[in-house]
Amino acid sequence: MNSNQTSMLTDEEATLYDRQIRLWGADAQLKLRQTRLLLINVNSLSIEVCKNLCLAGVASITVFDNTRVTLDDIKENLTLTMSSTDINEFKSVCTCRTLQQLNPRVQLIAESNMTIDQIDEKYIEQFDYVCLFNYYDFSVISHINKLCREQQHIDENEKKQIYFFCAATFGLYGFVFKDLGDKYDYLSENSVGSESLIKGEGGNETKKSEKITTKSTRNFITFDKALSTEWKPNRRQATTRSAIITYNLLRALLTFYEQYHRAPALVTQDVDVPNFMKIIHEKITSSTAAASSSNSIDTEEFNEELVKDILTDNNAVASIVGGIMSHDIVKAISKQEPKDNFFFFNGLACVGLSIPIAC
Repeated sequence: MNSNQTSMLTDEEATLYDRQIRLWGADAQLKLRQTRLLLINVNSLSIEVCKNLCLAGVASITVFDNTRVTLDDIKENLTLTMSSTDINEFKSVCTCRTLQQLNPRVQLIAESNMTIDQIDEKYIEQFDYVCLFNYYDFSVISHINKLCREQQHIDENEKKQIYFFCAATFGLYGFVFKDLGDKYDYLSENSVGSESLIKGEGGNETKKSEKITTKSTRNFITFDKALSTEWKPNRRQATTRSAIITYNLLRALLTFYEQYHRAPALVTQDVDVPNFMKIIHEKITSSTAAASSSNSIDTEEFNEELVKDILTDNNAVASIVGGIMSHDIVKAISKQEPKDNFFFFNGLACVGLSIPIAC
């Protein structure tokens, strides 16, 4: 965060952000105004997150993507920031140009001259949050996560780690992962005493219990450590089963990329769908969580039609998962109590669940 910015909200800002200041307070809004984010890859999910954070009033958002708009992008409904007139323009440029209109106070920067392999310590140290979207190269995800862990900058004489988020949507499914470091300090409210009824002139009234704010600490782990740990769920069957499906689809996508050096796609579905189905079946069969009697998953559930749908970009799912991720980022910025390190969404079952994996 940039400590050189003024430590007070202007009257104009107080009016503009009035509703959210009522929700999370003026101090949180000040922290938002000082936060710089890097969003890597443009798709419906990253556009949703960028839109939400732009409206929230962060300091700056750098949209990192050196690919150009194609007709397929328009067909896949990236219409929030792109249209047919933008074909052959950089996706990052189109996104920044359109979303800038939502909040001129936020600095939106398009980075279209670099590739993801060129991201290094010097480049990443200028940000407070790094968010990677729909990228399935496990080694690259782990590398960027590691860079965030290693790079620290000084803010008000205190070392600040760069926080890492990784998220994706695939068809009706999606996930969010966050690494807030080895020692994430946050503020939590605890009730002292209990609510009680008291007699008043107008009848019974509820006497609210007193609340005190305490400082707590939670440890988070890296993406590679989380994925190398066998997940053994212990929650009720219906919701856990839905999360297990999304979890294994994520593992299958990472494996597909490892084997074929690309993500499965609709344009190559004749080859990709059979290969992807095979990997999905292998992941489910080998998964302890999926094989348990209470959460058993039949591999036949993943037929060709469902697997084809996984290869599409669903705006509705992006809106839900993007909303969850944006809220998680705002909570981290304002030092509120964090959710678990993974969020899994299963649109087929209409279930979203926060899960602690090895954390």
